[in-house]
Amino acid sequence: MHSVLVVDDEPFVRLSLASLRNWQEEGFDFHFEAGNGAEALALLAEHPEIDILLLDISMPVLDGIGLLRRLAAGQPRREGGPPAVIVLSAYDEYHLVRTAFTLGARDYLLKSELEGETLLVMLRKAAEGLAHSRERTTAVLERTQFRAIRAQVLRDLLLQPPAPGSEEVFASLGLAPAAPFHPCALWIRDFEAVAARFHGEGLSRFTGMVERSLAQVLARRGGGEVVMVRPDHAVALFQGGPEAARAFCEDAAESLKRYLAVQAEFSVGRACQCLAEVPEAYREAAACRRVESRIVLAAKRVMRERFADPELGLAEIAGEVGVSKNHLSWEFARETGQTVTAYLAGVRIAEAKRLLSSTTLKVYEVGEKVGYLNVEHFSRIFKKWTGSSPSSWEGSREAEGRV
Repeated sequence: MHSVLVVDDEPFVRLSLASLRNWQEEGFDFHFEAGNGAEALALLAEHPEIDILLLDISMPVLDGIGLLRRLAAGQPRREGGPPAVIVLSAYDEYHLVRTAFTLGARDYLLKSELEGETLLVMLRKAAEGLAHSRERTTAVLERTQFRAIRAQVLRDLLLQPPAPGSEEVFASLGLAPAAPFHPCALWIRDFEAVAARFHGEGLSRFTGMVERSLAQVLARRGGGEVVMVRPDHAVALFQGGPEAARAFCEDAAESLKRYLAVQAEFSVGRACQCLAEVPEAYREAAACRRVESRIVLAAKRVMRERFADPELGLAEIAGEVGVSKNHLSWEFARETGQTVTAYLAGVRIAEAKRLLSSTTLKVYEVGEKVGYLNVEHFSRIFKKWTGSSPSSWEGSREAEGRV
């Protein structure tokens, strides 16, 4: 088992690389990530079992070339020597890639060509040049087991207070959030559609992506713990006050929408001063969850099934659900915080992104397949939702389409 550290200042790149396939089955552990070279140096000093780096060249604070220079100079000191380095680069950075090779990089991969099979070949090639270490493999496996135990302890904590005298156990697992902290409960909306999209092995990868995305936002917002209760439900113990907790939830929901194309709803529990208060605070947060009515669920099902119909609109959806347009419009907005039109556009754009990522269809053909007969109108809606035009989606679509 080889431990991989992903070093890139883009959270989505780190998320994508770790989620391209089931790396554990291939013998690679993608637990570690860093946003710049300085963070990577600290992790390398603390975790000598890290033996492969996926390293971006252009980063703030300390870039990839700077990190390679430190490694070549023997920083940090490591008994097994420096890790094997695979450089991640853009098309216009080849002059830096040449410098990276002179500093010891083993291989390089263009970010625009990220995909699981290519990366697996490179990782196996890098691993061949590393000396086998029983101690390193044991350390990786022990850490994997440690994370599994830690997650189960957190799930148990949501159901009942810890037994008296459990403080040492929690401390040994690194579970000591600073007070006050808030249980922030998350649910994935329309999980039935998500499960259909990420079926089989993909669903476990989806769960991992949700967990990583939440952990990234936690790290930016002040820290805490995150645990997946079910594939459609997670809980974060956010360290901070109530306003900061709500800001974390908004940030996390936006991150999941942007990177995973899923809608999430949150409920913030009351402040806890110790872990014993978590179960009650979590139950209160869960009780605040909005439960969607039959009308809204039926309307969403109609839109998911008929989004390609250019004639589909509020009147047609209301007719199929069996209510008036005004009633559906009011009920849908009250329960979801969105208009029917916005939800339908979101479904269509999510499918458009998938088609742009996985097919060679022209922009106007993709528009027609998702219900937009006018390519200019389609382009305006697409840019409103994604910030990019369909024709310029290529740079980001390849990463998203292969997650």
